[in-house]
Amino acid sequence: MHPNSAAIAAVFSSNPVPINPGEGVSSTEDPEWDAFVAAAVDRVNRVEQLNAESEQRGRSWSLPVDPGRQASTPAWTGRAAWQVQVRKVLNSRTGSEVCRRFNVSTEFVFAVAVTMASFAERSTGRRVCASRDTIAHRSGVSVSVVKRARRALRTLSVAREMVRGRYLSADEAHAAESHHGRIQRRAASVWALMSPKSVVIAVGRATKKVAKKVRRSNVRPRSTYPQLVARGPLSPSRGFKLLSLVRELSPKRARTRAGEQPKNAGIPGRHPRPIELQRTAADLLFHSPVFASTAHIGSVCEVLASTGVDESRWSGRDIAAELTRDTQQRGWVWPQHIENPVGYLRWRMKQIDWTRPSPSEMAQKAAQEARQRIADRDARLSRRDQLAASPGHRQRCRQAFAAMHDPRKGGAQI
Repeated sequence: MHPNSAAIAAVFSSNPVPINPGEGVSSTEDPEWDAFVAAAVDRVNRVEQLNAESEQRGRSWSLPVDPGRQASTPAWTGRAAWQVQVRKVLNSRTGSEVCRRFNVSTEFVFAVAVTMASFAERSTGRRVCASRDTIAHRSGVSVSVVKRARRALRTLSVAREMVRGRYLSADEAHAAESHHGRIQRRAASVWALMSPKSVVIAVGRATKKVAKKVRRSNVRPRSTYPQLVARGPLSPSRGFKLLSLVRELSPKRARTRAGEQPKNAGIPGRHPRPIELQRTAADLLFHSPVFASTAHIGSVCEVLASTGVDESRWSGRDIAAELTRDTQQRGWVWPQHIENPVGYLRWRMKQIDWTRPSPSEMAQKAAQEARQRIADRDARLSRRDQLAASPGHRQRCRQAFAAMHDPRKGGAQI
């Protein structure tokens, strides 16, 4: 094996301690061999130093970033907060103009931003080393849309390209092979997601306005009519005599005593909601507490009934999972605060086709298909075993064959 090969570098890289050619390798009388060994040891030391300084992670080798450029790049305020900031910037007039300039929709830009955020470091938002093909596959868009979306994010100052992707040098290729044990020729661009001060302040002001509006809406107005606050001395609840008189002189009770039918006798009364519908609504609120509100759970039952959800096929857990799947498919995120949870639930439910199979039905179908495959396999093996000859039959066949070819009995002639 050549001393300057990548395999030698990978073997030496398992030892993190730098190797001194004068101490760790015995010198021979061949100067050319000593030069090759010294070069290999020097390359191993450079590979180890490169991997240590760049702090490699994951299953691929990423390009190192200049420390000065790293220090001048602000960190983000968190994954969820950064997504809210990106959504706020994209919904502004500046974001619409930037997306129009790069010929890309705001929905696609936000989908690419959410995918890039999933690859970033949790604390700093840096080291987004995923390739364009990976981001396009995760976001459900093309590579061209990923390019234009990243240009839009860079123009809006919420993302920065730290290092442009390129082919690796010889030392970098050896370092990549030492890191993950495979041959790597190219490395993707390294991006950093950041939260500029201006965007953080703007989003913070908008959040404070919404919170202030919510606090004001929760305060009940003070009545200007004092008689509505406290009951008077002639209120029926103040005395048993007045309450009994009201019951005796009530026209409705008088007609009932006389045997007359009430005026609204032909109007059917409110029937209780089906128990399955109530269980589905309660299960939905358990798995999606964002829709819980001070309103009665019957309002959620009315939403489920108005949208045509079959509670015999869709459980509350299935509805919550379908809402989450639709949110991810559209590239949205759940809002941090919902003023009208029931209205928001009704709006989201009307945008989904509830005639398709539910997750429970698909799971049952998959389990039934798996059981059918197992039954078919067992039947096939059983038929194969039935076709096999029994030990007694094989013994009789051997005896007949031996008797037929026995020369002492006049069998086969040689």
